[in-house]
Amino acid sequence: MLSIDRMRVFAAVFEEGSFTAAAERLNATQSGVSQQIARLERALGTQLLERGARGAVATPAGRQLYARSIALLREISTVERGIVDLGRGATGSVTLGVMPALTRSEAGPVLRRYLAENPNVTINLVERASSELIDEVVGDRLDAAIVPVFDAPPSLRCRLLGRSREALIARPAGDGLHMRPVDVRAVSPMRLILQSEGSIRRRRVLAYLRSRGVELDALMDMDSMFGTLEFVQNSDFVTIVPAVMVAPEIDSAAMCVRPLDLDGLALEVMAVSAARREPSPIVTEILDRFERSLAAFERRLDLRLGLG
Repeated sequence: MLSIDRMRVFAAVFEEGSFTAAAERLNATQSGVSQQIARLERALGTQLLERGARGAVATPAGRQLYARSIALLREISTVERGIVDLGRGATGSVTLGVMPALTRSEAGPVLRRYLAENPNVTINLVERASSELIDEVVGDRLDAAIVPVFDAPPSLRCRLLGRSREALIARPAGDGLHMRPVDVRAVSPMRLILQSEGSIRRRRVLAYLRSRGVELDALMDMDSMFGTLEFVQNSDFVTIVPAVMVAPEIDSAAMCVRPLDLDGLALEVMAVSAARREPSPIVTEILDRFERSLAAFERRLDLRLGLG
């Protein structure tokens, strides 16, 4: 028999690619998960998962069942939430992951305004590397995460939120270059600080620099955005970050911010959540506000650069 519980168990194994990981996510035993899948396969009369050294890999029938299951599970979660919310209004708790580049100038203002208008909502904010946030969403430990655009698996629901032009950041020099677009070839070679290996942004920035023949005298890994800015401010190292991250420095000129050439690199940002359920109204409203805030910043930046 095809029950909702078995569909949820199957979706967990499909997404985790492992019976053990699925059991941990569901707070169940591995044997219990295996039995549920075995009963589901017997009920449907076909093999859904191949078990092997690589873990649990879906068969063609399994992939088709997953695609149909997540649509149904999403609808069920929407119905359940709608009934619960009938007499409750905007109240509840969400756990949201945000990539480090957006916590400084975007997350704070957006969430403060939302909480001021919705005092009965609790928001737990998690800041980690994007790859870790994605794993947390897949593992059901985050309601949603805001990360750079990437080739997401079918287990994730994606929503494009906007973009921010990348900028070269250096210590203030009083040379009149602040907020003047820069061709990175003109500052080669450079001593550069980026996030460590595994960062989606790091790979894109390095590919961009290589494509333009930029040489690096030194490349330092640093995963703290605040630490990176402090180091750059007091050394001859530079970094490349989304302009939205350094909004205060754009206004104060406390650091030399130079947007990359108008055809240069830009960070595209999206929200990811579990595909098997609709995001809650709270999550949806918060993401709407992030989208509007990013768009408003880019409009202000365009005006500052004479593009408005």
